[in-house]
Amino acid sequence: MIKVGIIGCGKITERASLPNLVNYKHRCKVLCLCDIIKNRAERMADRFTLGDVEILRDWKRLVSRKDIDVVFINTPNYLHERMAVEAARNRKHILVEKPITISLKAADNMIKAARDAGVFLMVEQTQRFDPVHQAAERILRSGILGRIHNIRGRIGHAGPEYWSGGESDWYYDKRKSGGGCMVDIGVHIADLIRWFKAKRVTELFARIQTIEKKIPVDDNATVLLKFADGTKGEFECSWTTRPYEVLTYIYGEKGRMTTSIGSQRPLMLTLAKTGRGEDPNCALRQEYPRISDGSGWGNAVHYFIDCISKKQKPFVTGEEGRETLRLILAAYESDRRGRWVRIRR
Repeated sequence: MIKVGIIGCGKITERASLPNLVNYKHRCKVLCLCDIIKNRAERMADRFTLGDVEILRDWKRLVSRKDIDVVFINTPNYLHERMAVEAARNRKHILVEKPITISLKAADNMIKAARDAGVFLMVEQTQRFDPVHQAAERILRSGILGRIHNIRGRIGHAGPEYWSGGESDWYYDKRKSGGGCMVDIGVHIADLIRWFKAKRVTELFARIQTIEKKIPVDDNATVLLKFADGTKGEFECSWTTRPYEVLTYIYGEKGRMTTSIGSQRPLMLTLAKTGRGEDPNCALRQEYPRISDGSGWGNAVHYFIDCISKKQKPFVTGEEGRETLRLILAAYESDRRGRWVRIRR
């Protein structure tokens, strides 16, 4: 039985962490909730009938509890580093909400602390766990599309004020968030494209804007990518998209694949017929691959609990989170300088 403590009782805890911990109660138990607003944590404990769970305002008391195995960090981005480092020093495994943090130096400190303590550090990049994306990744690895020439993605919703309600103010404070939509949801689509392509991004060019909302951070962005093998890519993110969408388009020498979360046909392959005398521009066949009811690993929460139980390193490591963050920070640099930026190793 894996014992869990959660720091931060906002919408991520309410909508993702606690529902998935409670329905996995044969494998884990929540012992402690921590929030600077104590009655928010108390309401959360009542809502999910957690029983004798301890409620704290001081996160340091949570990470120092000897009976806790794993700490979930669901706090504003600028707090991730300090909390993760202290949790690691207390020999706790760590599941941190995306992005891993707001600077590469802070990410390095988190990774080193976890490595030195011999604990797992996983970043909760949930798009990798969607059954549609898992099926798409398997198809890519199968080689059915041949060599990939271009990969594109887009993610958008109406903004954190709709998703998190009255808890959204910190998203617009760059000192706390690290940026706007690029940091909040651009990190999702950038990570998904990195995972799909499985090659290093070597250069990027970005245009980052605030086009609708009266906020001091960005609400829309477009980023062009060059991969180490010559593949071209692109991703967009938006806080002004209604309704919510997550889309990818992958083009190869033998056809294309599209994913569209929430649509009636969320995964589609369009393959060119290459028989003698057939025009590959017109002779096509479409396939709708089967999508399993759930992720091959369960959701991110269940997967991490299982990793701890099995002493198996998670595949969304701190290093993976750092690489995705590096693209986000490079995009801001590119926009600031108005030119392509090389991604250093």
